[in-house]
Amino acid sequence: MYSLKVTEHKLDEFEITEGWRPVYHSVEQVNEFKAYIEAITKVDSNTRNSYITITKKLTGNRQDEIRRWIQNEQLLCSFDSGYFESRYAYICNEKAEIFKFQNRKSQEVFDSVLAMFDDLQVAIEILAIKGRQVGLSTKVALKFLQRLLFIPHTQAVMASVQADKSELIKRILSICFDRLPWWLIPRQNTDRIKLWTWENGSVLSIQSGMQATGVAQGWTPTLTHISELADIPNPKKTIEEGLLRATHPSRKLFQVFEGTGGGSTGWLADKWRSSKEDWPKGKARLFPLFIPWTMAPDLYPEIDWLRKFPIPERYEPCKETRKNTRRCELYIRNTPVLSEVCGSEWRMPIEQQWFWEFNYLEAVKSHTQKIWLAQMPADDYEALTGKNDLVFDQEVIEVATRERKRDFRSYAIVGDSIVEEFEPHEAEIDYEEPRIHVPWESHRGQKYEWTMVPLLPFNEEEERNALDKVLVFEEPIQGCDYSIGIDTADGLGKEDEERAVCSISRYGGEGNPDIQACELTSNRMNPPQMVGFVACLAAWYGMAAKDPRGCKICAEQRMRPGDDCQFQLKLMGFTWHHTMTRYDSKKVKETAGHKEGWFSNAWSVPFLMNRFIEAVNGKWYKPNSKYFIAELRDLERKIAAGGRSKMEHQSGKFDDRVRAAAHSYITRHHFDILAERAQKRYAAPTAKLPEVNYSHCNHTSISVGD
Repeated sequence: MYSLKVTEHKLDEFEITEGWRPVYHSVEQVNEFKAYIEAITKVDSNTRNSYITITKKLTGNRQDEIRRWIQNEQLLCSFDSGYFESRYAYICNEKAEIFKFQNRKSQEVFDSVLAMFDDLQVAIEILAIKGRQVGLSTKVALKFLQRLLFIPHTQAVMASVQADKSELIKRILSICFDRLPWWLIPRQNTDRIKLWTWENGSVLSIQSGMQATGVAQGWTPTLTHISELADIPNPKKTIEEGLLRATHPSRKLFQVFEGTGGGSTGWLADKWRSSKEDWPKGKARLFPLFIPWTMAPDLYPEIDWLRKFPIPERYEPCKETRKNTRRCELYIRNTPVLSEVCGSEWRMPIEQQWFWEFNYLEAVKSHTQKIWLAQMPADDYEALTGKNDLVFDQEVIEVATRERKRDFRSYAIVGDSIVEEFEPHEAEIDYEEPRIHVPWESHRGQKYEWTMVPLLPFNEEEERNALDKVLVFEEPIQGCDYSIGIDTADGLGKEDEERAVCSISRYGGEGNPDIQACELTSNRMNPPQMVGFVACLAAWYGMAAKDPRGCKICAEQRMRPGDDCQFQLKLMGFTWHHTMTRYDSKKVKETAGHKEGWFSNAWSVPFLMNRFIEAVNGKWYKPNSKYFIAELRDLERKIAAGGRSKMEHQSGKFDDRVRAAAHSYITRHHFDILAERAQKRYAAPTAKLPEVNYSHCNHTSISVGD
């Protein structure tokens, strides 16, 4: 019904069974037949029924021809959804004009996605985010109406976030249904209040996402459409508990969830990201489809708008417009379902560039540019832009993702002060790799021993697989210095629990970046339980350190229960800790403080985060953990009621890895002269370094002749 191949197959089967094949008629032929039927019939209606009277005398052969023509159209509308839309569907456009439906490019994209599912003969389940008014709701309404009218006993549910918006869906259906010829469709039995029924047994329910019960609760629809998805107040109950449990993914199922992005957090954002990540692996139920605003060139911009705001002579797009244009072009060219319609070399028309720039600059003046970008996104990332500014540009995140070290090893740690619940399961252990023995003797003569047990590679796609594991991106390098950042937590093991993190960085020294060497993250470790893990790693990396004091440790205090962790480490002989300094004192000395650890307060946290953000942006700090980079991506600037800004994670996300890494960085760099680094980004040297001469040094030797 949506695929040419499937439609042809149905027509072939019908021809074999019935002995004749339905014939495709042009729009002109259909209109001519409609006019002919109107000329020979008279329709009388009252509040309950309509009566059809033939006003002209027809021969038996002519009656058979008319009957076969009607049957031909009914069958083609049943077999081919596109035939129904192009010959019989009418809609109301943005100018309140009713006209015969014609596909936009955005709707062609939707057709191609449906054809893909139809070819596979599987359930159609789509999660769509889009630009404003690209015609997706209209397209879905027409697809549903075609099934309701021509596939008997179809059950459909259509809903929006509020009752008045659900009425708009009803209006789309009514405009089309009221203009269909009476001889093509089954009669309607109800008055279209909330439940529409037809003589063929089909049922349509118009519901609201704000209703107390779940959508479609109590029955099993085969067609479902939920629009304005981001505004539904309780999607977990309404959709997850209600709708998705009420529908069964057979090949007859057709359901669409759609809306504009609505922010970077929440159910829709999480569902979109997981679907986009898991769909190619065959692990997602919903197909992720993003349709940008540029796919509606007849609307953005309209001819009337261009007449009012013509493109200036010698128009040159501004920097922001060029950047947006590149994003649009790259997304469309590199997304198969879009490039199939637009072409792999698609370029944004100059009219759309001017339209975007005009409205963007207007939004800048009213400080609503984030709203404009979210409503008219270039790609799905921009569609999920939150109300707060992201700390890092997408380019920074992409570079960090591309350059991170992927060939890491994971370990479990067993030994002194490590509780049994953190010992690895036998199925996780890699018995072919050697174990690492880590001894330590404190200044008090106490001896400790740990064993780092190598683990088998795990699936990085699930963050929970990395919890409680030591991820080693770089083993200790002899002669290098290391610092350890610690962010402790309560360790209750809940899904939304704050994480306890130990992040180890290799100090780059003069002119080189710091590099993340190791990371341990857990939602089950409390501060005392974390001590043994940190001690083992501090001993392992400390043995290779150039500084005789070993690793420098910076644990957060006050806002986290890190005091006990720091105190226990000092008792075990790890005595080199960050000294908190008042940087606003008249004389500032690194060793002038009297308290150790990082004390988080109203002035120290912004100091910490600003310095670390500057380091990441300037490539003076290189992250390697995938999950750490994800936290950098989700970091945003929030403005409190008093106007004070702070950098922290988005709602429902975490920033514990960021804070731990920031601690490991700041303890080595809080006295750096920023002017020497801020003026340039770190760039790895490209010239080949000279060969190292390992012969005996003769710098101070004295020549005494031959």
